[in-house]
Amino acid sequence: MRINFVLTWKKMLATLLGAAVLVLLVGWSGLVSISAASGHFAPVRWFLGWTMENAVRRQSMPVDRPAGLDLSDPALVLRAAGHFATGCAPCHAAPGIAQSPVAQAMTPAPPRLEGRVEDWDDRALFWIVRHGIKYSGMPAWPAQNRDDEVWAQVAFLRALPDMSAETYAEMALGGLRPPQLPGDAIFSDALEDCARCHGTDGLGRGEGRAKEAFPVIAGQPETYLYEILLAFHEGRRESGFMEPPARRYAPETLRRLAAHYAQQPAPDIAPVPPRPEGPLPPRVGQDEAGTLDGLETAAGFEVPPAAPGGPPASREALLDLGRRIAMEGLHARKVPSCQSCHARDERRNPNYPYLPGQPGWYVEEQLLLWREGARGGTGWSHVMTEIAQNLTRQQIEAVSLWYDHLREQ
Repeated sequence: MRINFVLTWKKMLATLLGAAVLVLLVGWSGLVSISAASGHFAPVRWFLGWTMENAVRRQSMPVDRPAGLDLSDPALVLRAAGHFATGCAPCHAAPGIAQSPVAQAMTPAPPRLEGRVEDWDDRALFWIVRHGIKYSGMPAWPAQNRDDEVWAQVAFLRALPDMSAETYAEMALGGLRPPQLPGDAIFSDALEDCARCHGTDGLGRGEGRAKEAFPVIAGQPETYLYEILLAFHEGRRESGFMEPPARRYAPETLRRLAAHYAQQPAPDIAPVPPRPEGPLPPRVGQDEAGTLDGLETAAGFEVPPAAPGGPPASREALLDLGRRIAMEGLHARKVPSCQSCHARDERRNPNYPYLPGQPGWYVEEQLLLWREGARGGTGWSHVMTEIAQNLTRQQIEAVSLWYDHLREQ
């Protein structure tokens, strides 16, 4: 039997419209199972997983790991441990911690990560942590402009398969539990939250190579600490690490936390020399923009050229440039001295943090965020935006190294 059928545009359009109406009718009927209890049929489960894997691998191709980033750095691993405990472990569990039956009842069920992170390369892990996965319960990173935090979380995930229950408990949950005061349960819980990363003394947790994993908040001005916590609480300053815990507590609790850490002793550092009267002659050649003459490497520090003068010729030259910026400023670039606002002096503006005692990586990271227009915060944040944008990458590295050097002496 011969079927006489001619496909025309009208028939094709009618077929497509009929299919669309059929799909709408199926959705309208309410008969489609959306029950998590029933799960997916095996072919559907395979197709969704296959599609997700292909999407992640394809869309993570443009991701580049920052030059010089060491994902095995203990400080980087420790930096993300506390967030993993509060943001990831409730669904994915952790070494020594059983997975919640609630999480296991999700569709798809979140996997334990110890045996899964090796399935992905670093770029794919970064993409998953930063962007999340639709329809799976996997959220995106809360602060989309904080790639530095996402890389820290990737570093933690890389360390997870070899992590014992004892090591995990120490890294992610090891802050000293503050004494429980009568009627003070909320504040005690909040302080315990902070202590997992910053310690109850505000000096930051970690030993050895990980001892500088966190910024120092001990002895900072109470006004500054409260305003920063409030900025995280209200979403005016972005951080995947800090926004979630700050939003858990009321402003009054945040004020008490600020008071607690402001009262803690500041770290012992080398005395900062008084600001000199007039400019000091530099030990190496400097131009008016604060650029040093020299070679491309400085005792292992890769320094990209910032101007025709080239990068510093040695670590000492880089420190000298950093000292000049911190103590004298760079008038040709409209950069005041850092110490004019950030020295430990009771006469300074209480809305400004103290920089002596901070680890160099933190100073550099914040200046780069300001330089990129990605750093919000208090009503005084705009002051730093223009300053940071007037600094070259080389100058940011130099002044960060100088503040780090104060901790080493």
